[in-house]
Amino acid sequence: MRVAICGGGVAALEALLALHERLPMHIDLIAPNRKFVYQPMAVAEPFGLARTQLFEIGDIAQELGAELHVGSLERVDSANRCVVLAGGTSLPYDAAIVAVGARRNTWLAGAMSFGGADDAGAFAELLVRMEGGVVSQLAFAAPPGVSWTLPLYELALLTASRVAERGVAGVQLTILTPETNPLASFGTTASAMLRSQLSDRGIRLRANATVEKLVGTRLELSTGEAMDVEEVVALPRLEGPGIQGLPADAEGFIPIDDRCQVLGLEDVYAAGDATAFPVKQGGIATQQADVAAESIAARLGALSQPSVFEPMLRGMLLTGVAPVYLRAGVDATAAHGDVAPNPLWMPPTKIAGLYLGPYLARGPYLARGSAVVDRPSLEDRPASRDPEALQAAHREARELALDFAEADARSGDFRSALSWLEVIEQFDGALPAGYLAKRDAWQTHAGD
Repeated sequence: MRVAICGGGVAALEALLALHERLPMHIDLIAPNRKFVYQPMAVAEPFGLARTQLFEIGDIAQELGAELHVGSLERVDSANRCVVLAGGTSLPYDAAIVAVGARRNTWLAGAMSFGGADDAGAFAELLVRMEGGVVSQLAFAAPPGVSWTLPLYELALLTASRVAERGVAGVQLTILTPETNPLASFGTTASAMLRSQLSDRGIRLRANATVEKLVGTRLELSTGEAMDVEEVVALPRLEGPGIQGLPADAEGFIPIDDRCQVLGLEDVYAAGDATAFPVKQGGIATQQADVAAESIAARLGALSQPSVFEPMLRGMLLTGVAPVYLRAGVDATAAHGDVAPNPLWMPPTKIAGLYLGPYLARGPYLARGSAVVDRPSLEDRPASRDPEALQAAHREARELALDFAEADARSGDFRSALSWLEVIEQFDGALPAGYLAKRDAWQTHAGD
C-alpha cells in the first residue's frame, strides 16, 4: 500500500501521524518546504510574548518512516493513479491525501499584510512607531470572502494591552470585518464576549463592514462610507490552490464529501484550507485529515466503520491578559457554544489536533519503526461553573509559577526555572511581557 500525502502544513502532518498510528504502509510525503511553521503563535511574536516554532519536516518524516520529497504538487493523474510534482517527478499511489493549503493573497493595496510569522517583524516596527507617537490611528481589516479572522482580534487586543502597559495615550484602534458578529463561527456567546472585550479595551468594532480600498489615509467601505486612518493591517485573502486534475469550486477550493474524499475521484482525499469547507482553521484541518486517514484504513480492512466529518471548532483567543477558550459545533444546533477561561481541551494547544496537538506539546511520542510508545490523546473538558473564581486561581497560580521561576534562576537552577515558564506558556498560550528575553538568557545559562 502506497499513500501519497501532499503538503507540509497542519493537515499533512496530522494525516501522517494518523496513518502511522493505523497500520504500516509506504508513505510518500510531498512538501514544498523543509520546515513546518507553527503559525498560530505568530501574532504574539511582535509583542515579545512568544516565538514562532519551526520543526524539521525531514526529522518528523524519518521518525514516522515516511519518505520525504521536497517539491510542489503540480497535478493529480487519477487515471494513472499518480501525483506529479513540479519538475516532472511522478509518484504512484494507492491512495492520496491532498493537503496543500490555500493561497494567501494581499488584497488591500497600501495596507500592511499580516499572514503569519513572515510579517511579525513589520508589525513589531509598527508598534515602535505607535509608541513613538508617529501612528495613532490604526485599523485592522478582514478581507471579503474566505478568511479566518481570529488572528485579527488577537492582534488588536494585544496591541491595546501593549499601548496601555507602555502608557501611550491617544491611540485609536478599529476593527473592520464583513462578519455580522465577531467570531460568529463560535456562536452568539463568543460574539458577545468578544464585543465586551473590545469595548473594555477601547477598540472600535465595525461589523458588516467590507473594505473596498485604501486611498492615502482614507479607508473606503463598500457602503460608500469612509474613515481616516494612518495605518491599516489586513489579513490575507484565501484562494483555492487550483490543482490540475482535481475538481474545484469558483474560488479554486476542492469539494469533498463527508468522508473527505474528493468528489468524483476514487481513493483521493483532501484536508485543510485547500478544501471547499468554509471554515479555514488548523483544528478543522486536523479533523479532516483524521477522517481521510480512517477512510484509507477502512479500505484496507483496519476499520469496519470509518468516521464521517463532523466539525468541532476549538480556538484559543490571546487577549493580552489571560487566554479565552472557545468551542462550538459547526452546525445550526450549536449556536451558543462554550466560552471559558479554563482550557476546554487537553493538551491546551492552539491547534487542537488529535495527533498533532499532543505531538507538538509533548514531543515525539512514537518510537522508530511502528511501535507506539505513548498513544496520543485530545480530551475535551467542561467549562468552569465559576469562571471568576477560576480566573482568580489562574492569576494566583501564574504569579506563584513566576516566583518559583525567578527563585530558581537566582539560585542557578536554570533548568527548573525554564520548566516553570513552560507551565505558564502551556496554559496562557504565551509568556508574560519581558519573559521571552529571560527565557533566552536562562537557556544560555542552562546550556540548552
